[in-house]
Amino acid sequence: MTEQGGIRKSLLISLALHLIIGVFLLVGVNFNAPKRPAQAVSIIEATMIDDGMVAAQAERLAAMQAQQQQARAAEQAKEDAEQKAAEEAERLAEQQQAAAEAARLAEQQKAVAEQQAQAERERQQVVEQQRKAEEARKAEEARKAEEARKAEEARKAEEARKQAAVEQARKAEEARKAEEAKKQAEAEQARKAEEARKAEEAKKQAEAEEARKAEEARKAEEARKQAQADQQRKAEEARKAEEAKKQAAAEQQRKAEEARKAEEARKKAESDRLKREQEQALKDLEALMGSGPAGSSSSSAAAAGEVDRYTGMIIAAIQRNWLVGPTMVGKQCRINVRVAADGLILQIGQGQGDGEVCRSAELAIRKTGTLPMPKDPEVNKQLQNLNLTLIPRL
Repeated sequence: MTEQGGIRKSLLISLALHLIIGVFLLVGVNFNAPKRPAQAVSIIEATMIDDGMVAAQAERLAAMQAQQQQARAAEQAKEDAEQKAAEEAERLAEQQQAAAEAARLAEQQKAVAEQQAQAERERQQVVEQQRKAEEARKAEEARKAEEARKAEEARKAEEARKQAAVEQARKAEEARKAEEAKKQAEAEQARKAEEARKAEEAKKQAEAEEARKAEEARKAEEARKQAQADQQRKAEEARKAEEAKKQAAAEQQRKAEEARKAEEARKKAESDRLKREQEQALKDLEALMGSGPAGSSSSSAAAAGEVDRYTGMIIAAIQRNWLVGPTMVGKQCRINVRVAADGLILQIGQGQGDGEVCRSAELAIRKTGTLPMPKDPEVNKQLQNLNLTLIPRL
């Protein structure tokens, strides 16, 4: 841009010089023109003008004007050429500058693209490093979790081993104490035997010295008799204890037999009742339906079987929650229970039978809460009003 400014400045200076020269030439042409008088005079003077000189002057002026026009045309051509040269130079300079700018932009874009590519590669590296770090962290967490799990299992195994060792030590201590008690009992028995032996020796010594110690012999004899009496008494007590033990066992066996017979009687009574109810239901059904198909009796029998089966399940469920004492064996309670379709116990009636057994049975029924019920609507309906005979079992 500095070179173009210099060219323009030179062209402007050249143009200004040519204009100045042209002005001087134009002004010089009129220097010899006659001036009018400033004031009018009364005297008029006439001047003779030579036509040839005027013509020559006109030709000279025309020639000068032609020269001036040629000079101006040459100057204008020169200025046009210089302006074209300057514009061409300016255009070339602008093209060079545009090319340089395009090259600079291309280089800059290339550098930016390389920087972006480098940044993308670095970002990919960072992402890959983060992924590997995340995988390593997860692997480390999994390893730590596995180690913690194994450590917990080892700790539990060690605690179980310690508990087993404590239990074994406790049993060993109990066995040792039992062994010590046994040894103490044996030592006590040996001591008593030794004392008996010494007493016998003393008795023999007393008999040998009967003359000298008659009174002592008598006292020793009385002591011996007393010891024999105590021994006989203890033997009698042991015999009575053994007989009492045998009687208790026999009583328990008798009660168990009575309970078994009562259970058999209950089962037989329950079976007879169910059989009667089935027969009555069958008769009622036959009375209602007349001579129906043979399949109806088999259906009623199946329903009755389901009633028996679920009744047994209900009694078993109550038995699991029943706390039975030895004094309750051989007794029973008959109690009415109202049940919802889903097995929820709605009402427990007044029990009939032994008071202790009925109270305990009622507690067992309340503790059971929900009884097993069939899905068959007919069987379910029959089980919603139960009369249960409950017999305690040890």
